[in-house]
Amino acid sequence: MNRLLILLTISLGSIDDPNNTWYTPAQMTNRYTLLWTADWSADDKYLAVGGNDYALKIFDGKNFQLHKTFDLKTAVQCLDWNKNGKLLAIALDDQAVQVLNIETGDFRILKETQSGSRALAWNNTGDLLAVGDTEGVIWIYTETGNLVRSIKKENTKSYLSLDWHPKKNVIATGSDKIRLFDVSGKELKSVRHRHEETILLSIKWHPSGSFFATGDYGHKEENIPSLLQFWTEDGTLIRSLNGSKAEYRNIRWNKNGEVLATASDALRLWSKDGVILYTGSSTELLWGLDWDSNGNHIVTTSEKGKIGLWSDQAKLEKQIYY
Repeated sequence: MNRLLILLTISLGSIDDPNNTWYTPAQMTNRYTLLWTADWSADDKYLAVGGNDYALKIFDGKNFQLHKTFDLKTAVQCLDWNKNGKLLAIALDDQAVQVLNIETGDFRILKETQSGSRALAWNNTGDLLAVGDTEGVIWIYTETGNLVRSIKKENTKSYLSLDWHPKKNVIATGSDKIRLFDVSGKELKSVRHRHEETILLSIKWHPSGSFFATGDYGHKEENIPSLLQFWTEDGTLIRSLNGSKAEYRNIRWNKNGEVLATASDALRLWSKDGVILYTGSSTELLWGLDWDSNGNHIVTTSEKGKIGLWSDQAKLEKQIYY
């Protein structure tokens, strides 16, 4: 527990990118620091953070020292570690998805995704990676980067989230609708999640695989609240929940599936039955979100470039600025 009380230290030296070009901190200061995404590796060895400062930062997940910083020349939209703890999939704003091998420092570019992406995830066994791109196509790759297939939907609206079923090779996706696909490319379900026109920013299967949760954008200026919704495995609505004053940027279940964390205007922890258990106040919008492997602590990132470390009762333990 005490390891989370250690301040993340930020290097004042130069930083490097995949092309071996060196950048000083001064060259990075004018970049907008909104942090979109955070992801702990399955073994807690590494914590990866990225956002609009173009920087992929890799922290030691146990003592929180800065391990490595890469400049990727564009915004980092989504991160997901493979269960082997070595490969990190990186969705970028207007460039192809890259996969970093943290042990070698090598990057693999998935060239078919060159339009950019905001949604990607490894499957439960770690041998398949799904990418939802900005042109409405899902690309499925092997762990070694070989293209398995592409899946097109009926329109070209961007995918904003996706997640693999924890026990089957079924993908749930969020865009203008919820869509479920199997690994062959067959669409299993397509459902409009509400009457109002608002996009789905986040989607996550419950660890049991018996249902999944979604969080949408809403439209505050039009008095359309953001909704957190629970759905059966086959895409039937279970319940719709209010509570957020801003869009649900990210949602994550803890290890045993008893608690769902949501990032929006605050960090909220919900029971699997949809009851708010704890609320962690924030002075700014929260975007990135993840639990550690034991479900004891939570990391968040914010619109102003802050990293927050929270207890499993949504109490802020440490806030880190950079």
